Amino acid sequence: MRNINNINNTEITMKHSIGILTTLTLIAALVVSGCDSPSKKMENAKVETIEANRDLEIAKSEVEAEFRIFKTENSTRINEYNRTMSDIKQKIQNETNRERRVVLETKLTQHETTHRELQREMDNYRVSGRENWDDFKLSFNEKMDDLDDSLDNFFSTPRTSN
Repeated sequence: MRNINNINNTEITMKHSIGILTTLTLIAALVVSGCDSPSKKMENAKVETIEANRDLEIAKSEVEAEFRIFKTENSTRINEYNRTMSDIKQKIQNETNRERRVVLETKLTQHETTHRELQREMDNYRVSGRENWDDFKLSFNEKMDDLDDSLDNFFSTPRTSN
């Protein structure tokens, strides 16, 4: 009987050991399969970097295309301002009141300076990202609109308050 008990105990101990060994093997397999190897992580990082660079290049080319269109459109506006200022200059030359002519010439000189500064801004702008581009575009449009309004109202006399 003792022999049978020893055999049963040995079987139970072996089954228990096999169960523990199997469990440990499964846990180890799960841990190993859940972790990427360093080379896999490096490969994933390279792919992510390539994709990020590609996205950056696409965004940059979109902004560059927008700038080219913007520059073309505003070149037309700038040329119109050249014509308008030439017309204004001609009207100033026809002004008979000498004091008024001097005031108008000074005013036109200020507008011509603003005009040249805007041309220079446009010529010197370099695309450097979406946020900078949006800021430049907004600022430039505001300045162009201000110049446009000033030229439209060039000969208007300011109202004096009594």
